[in-house]
Parts: sequence; C-alpha cells; structure tokens
Amino acid sequence: MKLDEMSFFRLASQRLDWLGGRQRVLAENIANADTPDYRAKDVQSFESYVSDASADRARLTEQGYDPSSALLPRREVEQTRGDGEWGESFDDNNVTLEQQSLQAMETAGQYRLAARLYKKGYELLNLAVSGN
Repeated sequence: MKLDEMSFFRLASQRLDWLGGRQRVLAENIANADTPDYRAKDVQSFESYVSDASADRARLTEQGYDPSSALLPRREVEQTRGDGEWGESFDDNNVTLEQQSLQAMETAGQYRLAARLYKKGYELLNLAVSGN
C-alpha cells in the first residue's frame, strides 16, 4: 500500500508542498523589497490549490498519465492590501519586510505542524500494522 494513496497522507503531502511553495514566494518578496515597481505575491489559497490539484489529477488520469508523478503548479497571485495598513514605498514597491517576515514565520510554523501530523499518522499506521 502506498502512503500517498491514503487521503490523509495525500492531503498532508499537498499541504507540505503548498507551504513550501508559499515560503519560496515569500522569500522572493523579501529579496525584491528594494526593487522598484515590484508587487508582493502570495500563492493561491490552500483550498483552491487542493481543488485545482484534484482537477489536474483527474485530467491527467483521463489522458492516460500517472498523476502521482506529475508536479502540480501553484498559482501565484498579487498580494492585496485591504486597508492600506502596511503601505507602499515611493517607488511603487508594496513589499513590507515586517509583513513578509510575519507571514514567513507563520508559514514555517504551519509547515512544522503539518510535518509532525504526517509523522504521527505514519507512526499510527505502523503501530496498527505491526501491533507494537
């Protein structure tokens, strides 16, 4: 039995993949904090990512491909500011290092939690199979 065929492990893997992609985008934002006209980006919501991944997997299966071997794309979106709290610089760059750092720390914490849950799920499965 493959672990990624079980919905818990598939969902946990997708969450880890999404969080890793989000961390990459946030790092790009921080790296471009001084680039004129750069607009901060984020990845699509996790819920959208999972539904898009399911649709992509179904499409690949219909075409005769193995969907488990395909890398599924994360769609990047421009970050929007609802209340202008963080502001923009005079060169039209809307990256705020404080905000990006907070989001990166939050994402890292979520990644650690998802990794622990994946590990615990594996340990429970191992316990159920081995009886020890």
